[in-house]
Amino acid sequence: MHTTSPAADSLIGIATLAEILQRSRASIYRDIKNKTLPKPLKLGNSSRWRLSEVMAFIDRLSEDRGED
Repeated sequence: MHTTSPAADSLIGIATLAEILQRSRASIYRDIKNKTLPKPLKLGNSSRWRLSEVMAFIDRLSEDRGED
């Protein structure tokens, strides 16, 4: 069976990350520098993030706000 949703361990690029987080590329790289957001995996000249790590980051933000 084929699904269209990405697997939790799939890798996403900066454009997808910016769309998910609704933040600019500059804000994302600033968060990486401040160690708020996980560092990307480097594949050649590209930066990729594990979708599972991004979702865990979002979950931590929700927990910090006291949301379930």
